[in-house]
Amino acid sequence: MYVTDDIRDYITIMAIESELPSSKDNGLVISWTDVAARALSQEEFTLSYPKSNRIAAVKSLYSMYVGDTFYGQNNTPLFHYDNLEMDLEAQKAYSSILAKHNGSSQFLQKLDGLMKLLKENGYKLDEGVQQYLKTEVPLT
Repeated sequence: MYVTDDIRDYITIMAIESELPSSKDNGLVISWTDVAARALSQEEFTLSYPKSNRIAAVKSLYSMYVGDTFYGQNNTPLFHYDNLEMDLEAQKAYSSILAKHNGSSQFLQKLDGLMKLLKENGYKLDEGVQQYLKTEVPLT
């Protein structure tokens, strides 16, 4: 009650990070659902508090979670290295998230676009998916 709304929400975001970091040894240690949920929370912060003095820190964190959502990490890739199929747990998690939310956020719109494209090709990484990722969610 002694801090502004943006600081309160920032503390909540950072407390989650502190209690359970998302990765260890270049692999995810949280679920795909949690990865996307954290990205959504951070996106909401950036939209709600664009003038916050914590915006840069949250945007940096958001960028990391967007990368994790759409690419995974070296030891937890979104697409398996051997057969280029999307991780089944990620597929279930992302489908569930999209079913629960209306897709009004930019993050959800990109995720929905990816999932629609993947559904058409049997959830495999192909040239079309690579081009979509390169265009919509380029790695920085």
